[in-house]
Amino acid sequence: MALRFTLTWGLGGAAALMLFMQLLTGLLLNFAYEPFPVHSYLSVQRIQNDLFLGQLIRNLHHWTGHFLVVVVCLHLLRVFFSGAYFKPRRSSWYSGLILLLLVLLANFTGYLLPWDQLAFWAVTIAASMLSYIPVIGDLLQRLILGGTEVNGATLHIFHSFHTTLLPLGFLFCMSYHFWRIRKAGGVKVVAADKHYTLPVVPELLVREMAFATVVICFLLLFSMQFDAPLTAMANPNLTLETVKAPWYFLWLQELLLHMQPVLAICVLPLAFAVFLLILPFLGQTNGKASRPVQTILISFFLVTIALTITGIWFRGAGMKLIMPW
Repeated sequence: MALRFTLTWGLGGAAALMLFMQLLTGLLLNFAYEPFPVHSYLSVQRIQNDLFLGQLIRNLHHWTGHFLVVVVCLHLLRVFFSGAYFKPRRSSWYSGLILLLLVLLANFTGYLLPWDQLAFWAVTIAASMLSYIPVIGDLLQRLILGGTEVNGATLHIFHSFHTTLLPLGFLFCMSYHFWRIRKAGGVKVVAADKHYTLPVVPELLVREMAFATVVICFLLLFSMQFDAPLTAMANPNLTLETVKAPWYFLWLQELLLHMQPVLAICVLPLAFAVFLLILPFLGQTNGKASRPVQTILISFFLVTIALTITGIWFRGAGMKLIMPW
């Protein structure tokens, strides 16, 4: 059977390519970046204004990171609907979940590095949500921030994780992820209610490389048209009119406005995390997830998308509901 593009949508290859682009552009940016308050902001300005292709490289790094969150989530859904997470592919599923977590952490730790007002207050509000976790919430917040509030220690911690531990985690987990796919016989796809296992080489590799070219062109064109945001330098004494968490955590902030904090920040996210962990052991029908399991996962993603859209476009000053037009 020939491997049609629509059976995988090139999502796994696109995610891998975007991760390598992040590693490359991040390495280049780190040569000129200074991880200290004030100096960090000025170094980002210098990268954008004085260094050859500096603005483009920063744009690529910024936008690729955001698109990567979307692509990894779509890849997770593709794997889920094709049933490619049951035995013998459970380890691939778990390594994929770890990669999703690493992508979110990489975006979050990188968000603060420009040290502008937008980043400073977004990280502040996101970290403050940890305090709602019973017993260990305040301890987690202090460990992450290096104190009780965002400061120079926070910037140092975030930079260290973003440039050392997380890249190492990506390289290890990606290598293991692709090795497990290879050991399982290739990529599992579903067509006409029939299940196929197709080799990675050459069937998948050739198509993923072709799609990779399209992804690179898209990211380059997008980065040439839209600059990564850089507001005024961070000022702890000047609170923004509207303080929002980074968009990929905005659904949690939105939940806080609708329900009890412990339920919003601890119970529901933890319950869904457990659901993802036990998913490979839940019921299946013809090699795919049963209807109740599909309903739970689809409902979660739809609610998350709705809450995120509301937080981005329908929340104004003081997080009051507004019309975006």
